[in-house]
Amino acid sequence: EAGVDHAAIVQAFEDQGFDVSTFAYAGETRLAYAHRIADEVRTMMSNGVAPEEINVVGAGSGSKVTTLTSALVGNRHVNYVLLGQCDPVMKANYNFRMSGRVLGIHDANDSTSQSCRQLWGDSPKVSGRKGLVLNTGHGSALFNEPRKEWLQPVSEWATGGEVSVGETSIGRVDEPAPSPRK
Repeated sequence: EAGVDHAAIVQAFEDQGFDVSTFAYAGETRLAYAHRIADEVRTMMSNGVAPEEINVVGAGSGSKVTTLTSALVGNRHVNYVLLGQCDPVMKANYNFRMSGRVLGIHDANDSTSQSCRQLWGDSPKVSGRKGLVLNTGHGSALFNEPRKEWLQPVSEWATGGEVSVGETSIGRVDEPAPSPRK
């Protein structure tokens, strides 16, 4: 997509020790694209890669492909990250149930994204779920470059960790609540 620094984003994940494979859009339908990625995920698992070590990350329109990939793979342990453009209408357009550990992130100023929660609702194979709304002011452009506001929670999720809201409220405008004193 225009304005997205793919190379810098890939480099940021590689700098953290991740092996990154990118799947360029080849002009196919969204569902065919998801089938191509799901086939790759299944191949990795059949080659001995543990499902919990596999992370499928999609940003913008790619988050819709990631949603469908999750439904096609059907494994409770693969990690999925949806960066922006969560669209509950997808449930009406495609009949699916997601699977795996799913993290959804969008910026509060992003008019193209709603909560991802409806996408993973009624999905018994979703073993973990978390929705984060960041207040960075970048809107849908938040994911155009590697920014710690979204890289940190994605890295924590990808390594099987829990994403702590306290660590992901970077860029919030309001002050954190004072800790109770004893």
